[in-house]
Amino acid sequence: MKKYIYTLTLIFCFLLSSTYAQSSLKRSKQDHRFHYLQANIHFGYLDGDTSNFDLSTSGPKNRLVYQYFTKNQRLQQKGYIRNVALTSFKSQISLDFLGSLNNKTSLNYQLKLQNVGLSFGTKWDRTSFFVGYSNIKFGHNPKIDPVTSFIANSLSLDLGFTQDLGATFKTAISEKLDFEAGFYTGGLFRDPLVSYAPNLTDAQKTNRSAVEFINPNFNGSWLGTARIGSPLFKSFEYGLIAMTGKTGEGINERYLTRIGADVVKKLGEKLKFESQLHGGPNFYQNRNNSVDLALQNNIELYIKGVFVINTSNAILLNLPNNSSDRETKGNLVNSLSYIVSPHTRVRLNHFYNYGNLINKNWGLTFQLVTGIGKR
Repeated sequence: MKKYIYTLTLIFCFLLSSTYAQSSLKRSKQDHRFHYLQANIHFGYLDGDTSNFDLSTSGPKNRLVYQYFTKNQRLQQKGYIRNVALTSFKSQISLDFLGSLNNKTSLNYQLKLQNVGLSFGTKWDRTSFFVGYSNIKFGHNPKIDPVTSFIANSLSLDLGFTQDLGATFKTAISEKLDFEAGFYTGGLFRDPLVSYAPNLTDAQKTNRSAVEFINPNFNGSWLGTARIGSPLFKSFEYGLIAMTGKTGEGINERYLTRIGADVVKKLGEKLKFESQLHGGPNFYQNRNNSVDLALQNNIELYIKGVFVINTSNAILLNLPNNSSDRETKGNLVNSLSYIVSPHTRVRLNHFYNYGNLINKNWGLTFQLVTGIGKR
C-alpha cells in the first residue's frame, strides 16, 4: 500500500512541477520591441576660406536619433513561415543640428527620416524583401556604426544621396550566390520632413520662412539596382553590381547607367578591407553627356577589441563629352575610435576633401557617440 502511495505522490509532484513550468514559460515571452536613443556630437578645427573651431561640415552630422524596432511576435512563437510573413518593422528618425556656431543665422534644425520600413521573410531559403526608406542596395557598402559612421561613400558623390524610398528583394540562386535587386523613387524623400531656422535676418525672411515642411517634388525620377554575388557575413565577399535610372531636375536631369564590382575581405575579427568600383554614362537633356567613374576603398583595423582605426577614400571622376576638362570629387577620411562600451565610443577624425567639393578643405574633429535603450 505504501508503494502505491509513494508512486501517486511522485506522479502528483511531477504534474504540479510540469504545470508550473508551463505557466512560467507562458508568462515569460521573448522581447520583440526595442527602443533606442542615440546622440552624436561632432565638432573640431575646420580649414576653408577662414580657419575656425566649429561644428563639423563633413562626415556624420550633429544629431539625435530615435530608433524603434519590433519583431513579429506571432512568428517568433510559431518558429516557421508558411509562405510569406512580416518579420519586423523598423523606424529611425533624426533631429539634425546644422550650421556654424560663428554665424547664428546659419543655424538650422532638421527632422529627417533615416530608415523606416517593413521586412518580410518567406519559406524559401535566403529569400526576403523589404519595403520602405533605407540605404540604397548598390554593392555591399560599409555599415560601421549606422547613422554615425565617419566613412566616405562614392555613391553619395555620384548620386548626391545614399538613401531612398523603394523596395528591395534578395534570393539565393545557388549555394554560394545570391541575387539582390531594388527599385527606388530616385531620392524622393532625401529632404528633411521639417526644418527650423530660428535666427533668420529680415532679408532672409523675405525669401523663406523660419519653419518649412517637406514638399516632395516627384519628376518621374527612379532607380533600379541589382547584384549577383556571395551572401553576407562571409570572410570573403564579392559581387557584380549594376544600376540604372533617372535622377535630378532642370539642367541636372539625367539618365544614368552604372556597372561595377565590390569586394570585401575579412581577416578574423581584426581586419576588414572593402573596395567598390563602378562607372557608366550620363545622358542629359540640356548639357553635354558625360561618363562617371567611381572608386571607394575602406580599411578597418580592430586592436584589442577597444580601438578601431579606419581609413576610407572615395573618388568620382567625371569625363564630359566634347571637352578635355575632367572634374574630380574626392573624400579622404581617417578615424581612430575608442570603444568605451557597446553604447558609447569616442573618435578622433581627420578628413580631406579634394577636387570640386563645396565643403571645407580639411579638418580635425572630435566625435562622441552615445546611446541608451535596446537595439
